Amino acid sequence: MSRAHPPAAREVPMNIPRRSAGMTFLALLLAATWPGQAPLWAESPATVTGTVVDPDGKPLPEARVVLSGEGVSPTRALSNAAGRFRFPAVNPHHVYSITADLPGFKTITYDAMALEAGRTRVVKFRLTHPGDLDIVALVTRDPFPYDEFLHGFGSRFGAHVRVVDLDRERDPAEAVRRTRAERPDLILGTGLRAARLIRREVGDIPSLLTLVTDPRRYDLQTNTTCFLMGQPDADWLLDRLTEILPGIQRIGMVYQAEVSSLLARDLRQAAERRGLWLEFRLVHTPRELQSALNSLRGLMEALVVPDDDLTSTPRARDRITAWALKNRVPLAAPSPDWVDHGALFSYGASYERRGEEASRIADLILRGVLHPTDFHVLRSSEVQMAVNQQTAMILGVIIPANLLIDQHD
Repeated sequence: MSRAHPPAAREVPMNIPRRSAGMTFLALLLAATWPGQAPLWAESPATVTGTVVDPDGKPLPEARVVLSGEGVSPTRALSNAAGRFRFPAVNPHHVYSITADLPGFKTITYDAMALEAGRTRVVKFRLTHPGDLDIVALVTRDPFPYDEFLHGFGSRFGAHVRVVDLDRERDPAEAVRRTRAERPDLILGTGLRAARLIRREVGDIPSLLTLVTDPRRYDLQTNTTCFLMGQPDADWLLDRLTEILPGIQRIGMVYQAEVSSLLARDLRQAAERRGLWLEFRLVHTPRELQSALNSLRGLMEALVVPDDDLTSTPRARDRITAWALKNRVPLAAPSPDWVDHGALFSYGASYERRGEEASRIADLILRGVLHPTDFHVLRSSEVQMAVNQQTAMILGVIIPANLLIDQHD
């Protein structure tokens, strides 16, 4: 009996067409956009939320908030009773503008808002009434403390001043752009970093920049900015110094090399006109301060200290005044608080007095009496000629009776 065997297996070629890269991309695109299918970004959308408040920080309900972007249909939301709004499930692959408006208030738009997938973006709107005075102080603590300055500035404008501490902002540049979008009547900038950000991000709002050691060093001027400079006039300073210390010939100066070089140059030129010798010590970091002071011992009859990064801290003030007293060197200091700690005399005003002066300049700008370009760089005219009488007695210095001074014991 014969047994039938199945035919031997053999490979049969299969003609399966290969998909081109273009076809594969098209298939993926159709899958991502086919009705009923969620877009690819929906797996990790962004969220935009925030608040709308009035100038006093009180919530504004029923404010209309519109989120829009190029190639994206505008989305609208109303703020609730707490002033809050929310846009969930936002495509993060676009750049957006967001606008808040409410009858009786100014409309504010923040442009160029970028989002991140899976992250929440918080936007805070502060709406003001048309005609309300709005001044924003953009502050950085580099190097000067601005608290006393703002106290003096606020003596005229009070609650109209809103402070934005750029040191606390996650993105300082964005905070400045946000301030520009709010269209305040005036921007007050304190500190070098604040001044640089205002110079870069704001070009169409009047801005008064202060607490910059010497703005002549930096390219910060625009058609809408002016500076209040705290550095003294070199001739005036040397006049006061030689008035208190007649017959002086050699003057020492310790200063921050990158910041006060122009003042040092001005003082050298003023000293040469008077036949005086100025001995400089350039310091780059606080660590170099003590050795710089020690190297001046015996080479000078008085020490001048400018107001810069090197001297702006209480620790530096205490070290310098202690050194001057120990070595019996008359110290000319930048503000009266130095005199309280032992300096012989001060040639400049306190930060509070300088803030009051800035408020007077701001008032002229706001009333349209003067334009920022009428000032450009304005040297502070505020002077508090304070003298420590006890230090004068220790040093054997007789203060001229006709010198207008504030007594400090």
